[in-house]
Amino acid sequence: MNNAILSVSAALIGSMVGGLAPVLSNYVLQRGQAKHDLLNRQLAQRESLYSEFIKEASRLFASSLTNNHEDLNEMVAIYAIVSRIRLMASEPVVHTAESFVKKIIQHYGEPNLSIEQLRSAALSAKADPLEAFSLACRKELQDILRREALSAAVRG
Repeated sequence: MNNAILSVSAALIGSMVGGLAPVLSNYVLQRGQAKHDLLNRQLAQRESLYSEFIKEASRLFASSLTNNHEDLNEMVAIYAIVSRIRLMASEPVVHTAESFVKKIIQHYGEPNLSIEQLRSAALSAKADPLEAFSLACRKELQDILRREALSAAVRG
């Protein structure tokens, strides 16, 4: 082979590799940033949805203890939230949300509690009826963050 052609070919290939290195590096960095941004958005959506469920479920639970409703139209909002939870949450979170809605419906069918019964229930060891849901949500969010940290460690 001709030495001139070999030299020109080597120079061109070297230039191409040198030119592609920053492009590839930028692609890898932007891909990692996009994954990180997506994860942050997903976590924020879940936190917002879970907070919305806790707010609505708390309101309905308190209402179910002190009111007897024949018309359960108020339950429509909580069913909509649970359906949205089913779209993105893990099975333990979905299960605890569904269980809590069943608990609310059960309480609507029972006699109203007196002020003294409410006070003793509030002071009991099981005063937080949404504890199981909150703990399942926290575990799920921590698992997502842990998986992402492991994935980043493997990549990095």
